[in-house]
This record gives sequence, structure tokens and C-alpha cells, in this order.
Amino acid sequence: MLLTACSITKQETTTGAPADKTNINFSATGNEPFWSLNIDFNASMHFKTIDGYELIVPTVKGEKAADANVTRYYSVTPEGALTVQIFNQPCVDNMSGKNNDFKVQVNLKKSGDKEEQSFNGCGNYLGTYQLNTIWTLQSIGSKNIDLKKTSNRLPNMELNLNEERVFGYAGCNRYSGSFKLEKDSITFGNLLSTKMACAALDVETEFLAALSAEKKPYKIVEGVLYIGKGAKMLTFKKVNVVK
Repeated sequence: MLLTACSITKQETTTGAPADKTNINFSATGNEPFWSLNIDFNASMHFKTIDGYELIVPTVKGEKAADANVTRYYSVTPEGALTVQIFNQPCVDNMSGKNNDFKVQVNLKKSGDKEEQSFNGCGNYLGTYQLNTIWTLQSIGSKNIDLKKTSNRLPNMELNLNEERVFGYAGCNRYSGSFKLEKDSITFGNLLSTKMACAALDVETEFLAALSAEKKPYKIVEGVLYIGKGAKMLTFKKVNVVK
């Protein structure tokens, strides 16, 4: 797996206090043996095992893979090093049978150990961070997207909450820009796009215009994201890569 170049400075700090549960943005668990992971993307990653071992490390900026839909976080303190990989693919808990949105792999290297321990499990983003994934556009208002008008691919949108950036495919061209979140609303900044020529640009033009409008409400209901309202409401479904 090739990761895009991204400078990650090793954190030579001591372990801190566990994150406030109200600030947990991503949570994961695994079995055989049981383990848990809670991430506050503004503070720390807190890893625990069933035998009572705990490691709390500072959260660092994730590395996005160039050739796979996975994000990697690596952080180290004098007590140990933690590598967390979040794969955007469905994951079923092998004990409870619960369906989760992301597969998770955690590699732990305790201080003084020569070898890493590897833990596999499932996880989900929580609260506002449920937005932090890739979404495919299903409809604009009451009109379903016609694939014949989008180069046979549904437009999509990837939201990165840590960087407040949006990326995606509009139906012909790639686009990117910034956004701001408030309690129940989202505002997109100026969106820049490539300038490829396509036979039909109606969907792309309408989609980008709806994204670039004023502040608009959003909500997530059972894996469906709604942005805006009325004739310009954009309806998206979460993307999961099945492997």
C-alpha cells in the first residue's frame, strides 16, 4: 500500500488523561482478545485491552493512502507506539453480529518490546464526524440522478472534517474547496473544478450550484445525508468499498 507523502512528527510526550467521552469522534472495538479504541481528533487516541493495559497517545494528522481507501494515524510516546488504520469498508463484529461502517487495524508496540501486536476490529465515526467519509449523490430535489448525464458515474463528495476540506467528482470534472460546519448547518466556500469537456454538464452545473449556495441545513438519517431543502435538496448515500 502506497501512502501519500505526509510528514508526521513523532510525539515524544507522556500519556495523558483519557478523552472526555462527550468528545469522542471515532470508536472501535475488536475481539479475540477484546480491545477498544476511542479517538478525539483534537486531543488523543485511547487504546485498551481486556487485560487492563492502556495507552493514551496524542492524535496526529492522518495519512491518506494513494492507492486504497484507508487513513493511517501513527503516534508514539515513551510508553509505546500506536498505529491505527481506518479502512472505508463494511465490517461485521464477529461476536455481536453488529454491522459497522469501517474496518480497523491497530498495531501496538509497547516500550521495550521488539515486536508489534496487531489487533483487528470494526469502528464508526460518532456525532458530527459521521460526515467524515465519501458520499454519492442520489438526487437533487425530487429528481434522481441520470447516469447517462454524468459519464456513467454518480457524482460524489468527500468531507474531511479535520481540514475542513471537500473533494469530489461532479459528473464530469473533479472539484475541491472548503466548508464550515455549525450545529445543524453547513456552508461551502468557493469550489474549484477541472475544465474537462463532456457531452452533458446539466447535472454537474446544478450540483455545484447547490453546493455553493448559502448556509444550508443538513441531517444524517440511517446512512443517508440530506443537505439543503426543497427543490435544491441534495440527497447522498454513504460509500462503502466492499473487498
